[in-house]
Amino acid sequence: MKQRISLVVLAFVGLFLLFYWMEDHPENISETNYWKEDWKSIRYIPPKSDWCGALEPKFAEEEMVFRKFSRGWNQTPLYTVTSTKNGNTTSYEANYNVKNSFSELSVLKTKLIEKGTEEIQKSYCLGMSSPSLGLSEENGTTIEFSKDKQLFFGKKIGSDEGRISVLVKDEVIAPYNYLIEKFRTPVTSFREKMYVTFNNGYLKELSFSGQVISVKVENRAKKNQYNVYVNDWSRTTGERIVLAPDVGNQWESVTKGLKVEFYSDEVGAPQFPEVSLSQNPEAVLDVVQSEGIKYRLSFYPLWESDSGKWRPVRRELLPYFSETITWIKEESFQNLVNAVMKVKNASRYERPNQKIQ
Repeated sequence: MKQRISLVVLAFVGLFLLFYWMEDHPENISETNYWKEDWKSIRYIPPKSDWCGALEPKFAEEEMVFRKFSRGWNQTPLYTVTSTKNGNTTSYEANYNVKNSFSELSVLKTKLIEKGTEEIQKSYCLGMSSPSLGLSEENGTTIEFSKDKQLFFGKKIGSDEGRISVLVKDEVIAPYNYLIEKFRTPVTSFREKMYVTFNNGYLKELSFSGQVISVKVENRAKKNQYNVYVNDWSRTTGERIVLAPDVGNQWESVTKGLKVEFYSDEVGAPQFPEVSLSQNPEAVLDVVQSEGIKYRLSFYPLWESDSGKWRPVRRELLPYFSETITWIKEESFQNLVNAVMKVKNASRYERPNQKIQ
């Protein structure tokens, strides 16, 4: 009889523990999706000087707004980063840091969800002085960032150094700390330095006008047995001819290698002059990718100084946005002109009678 009573007691205790651990205690959540949203804009606000969290290494000091431009179903989106410093607003194509931020914040994973009481907020250094990220489903020239979708960042979660405390409206959650750690770098770390980028496909068209030159080529690339695109360049201006592979590929290679040397607001940059966009550029390079993305690089008059010879460039991703002026070395521009001249002066190439290897 006593043995049966003991078994019954043990059974009740077991059931109690089972139901207890099945409850949604914040500390027992392994990981869950706090939300799934398709954000179009993200705004970063740096911490205030009185924030009690870790200010070293320093956070980026300027506010930033990231925008995502969708290009249709199954098409790679485009991203920009805009910042304001000393009353001057600059806007550029964004790099992988921004793309990753949209991915990470669209599906926000957390290991903790609890009521954000005043005591908890104070212990985690959460409040209006915290660095924060605002989120919006808009990406126009004016964006409304809802306070309900603003993430205020605090201290790391003691039991898990890979996560950080975040206040969202009136709840404290614990997403991964890389959401905010990447902002301990300057704004230039979020800008795309390469003038022409793409993930898939190939360069379909190149067109250059200026410097008393006007040349256009098209590429009918095909995949070989290794699933790699093999270029097939033709010059379409003047006499239409097939180009030798090395001639067309050199223009492509120089174009892919063009990169920003300095932003006008970059620390350590020469004291570049203001460039009026009302004047006509000296040369224009148009680039069309097989994905349909169209780049236009406008090159303005040369500027010489004790620091060297520099060429101002304006990049546009048509028809989505245009950038603030950037600067490259004159040598890079001349390398482009030389590659274009080789195409202009090229003779007809006779293809060997064989299949693509």
